[in-house]
Amino acid sequence: MDLDEMFGEGWCITLAPRPLTETLRLMGVANPVPCPEGLDQAAHFLQEHQGEGDFVLGREMPSGWILTIESEGWIGSDDDVLRTLAADGRTAISAYRDPDTKTATIAHDGAILGRLELSGGYFDGLSDSVDTTHPVIGSLTAAGFDASDACEPTGEADTQEPDGCLILAVRVLTGVTLTAADFEGPWTGGLSCTAF
Repeated sequence: MDLDEMFGEGWCITLAPRPLTETLRLMGVANPVPCPEGLDQAAHFLQEHQGEGDFVLGREMPSGWILTIESEGWIGSDDDVLRTLAADGRTAISAYRDPDTKTATIAHDGAILGRLELSGGYFDGLSDSVDTTHPVIGSLTAAGFDASDACEPTGEADTQEPDGCLILAVRVLTGVTLTAADFEGPWTGGLSCTAF
C-alpha cells in the first residue's frame, strides 16, 4: 500500500475507538452525512453539498475502530483533537504526510505519548521525552520501534518503507491491518469547522 500514490503528499489518517458520528463530531464535523463510496466520489459529493473547505471522511473498521482520512488537512493530528479522541482510557493514533515528513502521533487516556518518525521507525525527540515504561509505548518498542537516542529500529520496524512502519504501528495499537481496500469506502463525513 502506497498512501502517497493514493493521496499525494498531503494527507492525514486517524484511528480512534469511538462511534463513527462521535469521532467525526470530535474532529469538527457538525453534520456528518453518508457519502458515495470511494474517496473521490465522497469528496466531490461533499463539495457539491457543503462547499469548499477541509473535509473529514470516516468509516467503521473491525473491533470498533474508526478510520478517518483527510486530504490536505491535518485535524486528526492536532494534539488537542487526538487527546480528546483518546480520552477515558482509550488509545488513538494519527499519521500525517506533508511534503517534508511522515509522522504518527500516539495518544492514550487524554495524553500524547510520543511521535513516531515513520521514515525511520523511531520515536522523534530525545529518549527521555518518551515514557518507555508505558504499556502502549512498550508494545511499540517490542515491535522494534526505537525509543532511544540511537534511532535504530529493529525487527519489523526496521524498514525503509514509511507506510510499512505506519501499518505496523496501527496493527500493534489497534489490531487492524490497513490495506488499500480499507480506503475504498463506504464513507461518512463532512466539512470540519475546526481548521488547523
